[in-house]
Amino acid sequence: MNMLECIAETFEDAVAIEKGGGDRIELISSLKEGGLTPSYGLVKKVIEEVKIPVNIMLRPHAKSFVYSKEDLEIMKEDARVFHELGAKQVVLGILTPEGLPDLEALEYVLEDTNLLATFHRAIDVSADLLTSLKLLTSCRRVTHVLTSGGPGRAADHLPLLKVMVKESEDLTVIVGSGVQEENLLPIRKEIDFYLDNGNGRKSYDIHVGTGVRGGSSENPVSQEEVKKLAKLYRSL
Repeated sequence: MNMLECIAETFEDAVAIEKGGGDRIELISSLKEGGLTPSYGLVKKVIEEVKIPVNIMLRPHAKSFVYSKEDLEIMKEDARVFHELGAKQVVLGILTPEGLPDLEALEYVLEDTNLLATFHRAIDVSADLLTSLKLLTSCRRVTHVLTSGGPGRAADHLPLLKVMVKESEDLTVIVGSGVQEENLLPIRKEIDFYLDNGNGRKSYDIHVGTGVRGGSSENPVSQEEVKKLAKLYRSL
């Protein structure tokens, strides 16, 4: 089943996404920095009050995706607490110094929990996207991969995104970055046409950030913009 995922920074954002018809929330702090770990209080409130799935960002800082031992210990403690608060899925991306997904570190961070993981756009700055995707298909924790097919906007990397969706095996690709009302249908139609043209029908999700905030990370989520995007999304 295809899902429309929207970013929430606040409790009000999360409620607007649910009421507007979004299928899943990515809960973060600091959208301007690409998303950092949100507070325990916010996670608790959203999980208690919102009925749609909520995935929680695990990202201690925006300096790098190659983390120190201390960074990993902090992420591990956050994961443990989020699990206790009722979270089912977290969003994280950890790279080795060579630029590939660090599966050992990922397992370390999540080992005290039953949490599943979405590997986020750290993959877009990895040494090789398809090699990274292949590595992630071997990790039992990872169920989704959020990607734009490279640095920048998803609409600029559709050729590689189409291949990633095709080769994602049991993983679900979440297509994100720069998705908005104006380009949602063209992106969906191009990927769908590729898959239908002898490449095998496969489910993938869509991820939206500023596309439901009037185009700016400074704005709150607009319930009406979510509603418009959700209606477009389900029109295909």
